[in-house]
Amino acid sequence: MTVKEKNFKAIAKMKLMNDTFMSAVFDNNIKGTELLLNIILNRTDMIVNEFFTQREYKSLTERSIKLDIYAKDSSGKVYDIEVQRENAGACERRARFHSSMLDTKLLKKRQDFSELIDTYVIFITEKDVMKQGLPIYHIDRKVE
Repeated sequence: MTVKEKNFKAIAKMKLMNDTFMSAVFDNNIKGTELLLNIILNRTDMIVNEFFTQREYKSLTERSIKLDIYAKDSSGKVYDIEVQRENAGACERRARFHSSMLDTKLLKKRQDFSELIDTYVIFITEKDVMKQGLPIYHIDRKVE
C-alpha cells in the first residue's frame, strides 16, 4: 500500500469530531463555516467576514481557552464553535466561561458597555448531552 493510499484510509476513518481533522477541514474554509452556521442557526443569510481555527485567549493569571472555530459575521456578531466528543466538557458553565473570555477581548479600555457586540458559543457534540432526543438545543441568558 502506498503512502497516499494509507493517508486516504486514515482520513476515511476520521470524523469531524476529531479536533485535528475538524481544524484541517475548516481552516481557511469560510464557505464551509458559513454553511455550518446557517444550518445550526436555521438561517440562510450568514456571511462570515473573519475566521480562525484554534484561536487562543490567554489569561495571565488564570485559565485560558482555545477556540476550535472563531467566526465573525457581517453584522459583527462573534461565534465560538466548539467540537466536543466527550459529554463532560459540553456544559453550560464552560459555555459561560468561553462567552466571558470572548467579552474580555471585544471591549477596549474605556469603551462603553453598550458597544459590546453579541457573541454565541456553539457546542457540536457527538452525543446528545441534554438527553432530550433533539438534534439542536438553544440556551439563552435572560433577565427574569
